[in-house]
Amino acid sequence: MAQTGAFLWAYAFRDGAATALTDQTLVPALAAGDWVWIHFPLSDQRARLHLEQLKEPPAAARELILRAEQRVQIQFAGDWAYGVLPDFERDLDGAAIGVGRLMFAMGPRRLITARRQALCVVDDVRRDLERGGRLASPAEAVIRLVERYVDVAEARLHAAAEALDRIEDRMLADAGELDGVRLGPLRRGLSRDHREYLGLRSALHRAMSPREAHKVAVLPVQLSRLAQEAEDLDRETVSLQERARLLHEELDTRITSATNRSMRALTVMSSLLIPPTLIVGAFGMNLPGIPFADDRAGFVVASALCLAVVGGAWFVLRRMRIMP
Repeated sequence: MAQTGAFLWAYAFRDGAATALTDQTLVPALAAGDWVWIHFPLSDQRARLHLEQLKEPPAAARELILRAEQRVQIQFAGDWAYGVLPDFERDLDGAAIGVGRLMFAMGPRRLITARRQALCVVDDVRRDLERGGRLASPAEAVIRLVERYVDVAEARLHAAAEALDRIEDRMLADAGELDGVRLGPLRRGLSRDHREYLGLRSALHRAMSPREAHKVAVLPVQLSRLAQEAEDLDRETVSLQERARLLHEELDTRITSATNRSMRALTVMSSLLIPPTLIVGAFGMNLPGIPFADDRAGFVVASALCLAVVGGAWFVLRRMRIMP
């Protein structure tokens, strides 16, 4: 679909079926009574000007969208619901790469969404519409966005769990060096995702008991189910975080143990080599009166003395159980 002037894309829905809109067909669709979904890029000044001129959404909803609020939330004003939903930024291949935010304002026959960067979840829902997907109402579209976010989040958690499984299997099998195991990025990703899922969970719970009365009847019916799904995500993330923490501790323990073994070997070698080094250094001094200086058997005697000292040091280390 070609990009329009003010909005990125828009659809009109009749009996749940979506029809793509352009600048020329948007106004007739709004007048026809069909419910319409319009998606704006906040990085485009034309989109911001268009949003400022919209009369239908409450002023608080317009302000929230234009300032690109980052806190995940769902609020109500009259027969409108508005707020910020979590999403994932996507790369050129469509893969989720980071935390994103989708601002929305939902009325009885309108859904307005906006974002700064390209997002994964809202784009997936749009692609589903292009393949023939159906949405009966703006509330169903918002619910679909949250459900799709949960699906993507579950896939990310599954990938993190598989990564932890591979690391754990490698550690239990003692397969090779462990210095190359990368638990840090995985733990950072889980910590970031945990904050996102906790924010969604809190927003959904707060929306179930709003401070002010409203007339939005469809969306609150689904909030308890969505809150339970967000709680399941949060609980699974906490479980993976605990696994990652324990693996990190085990990894540190093994690396420390390997380092200690290396240092122990170096200590033993130093203990064995220092005495003969002193003997060789003493006999190497170019001074008068050095023993065996004129004796042809001097080298043999000095070598035997070095061996005796090394043997004595080895015996002492064995008695002290420093050497195995």
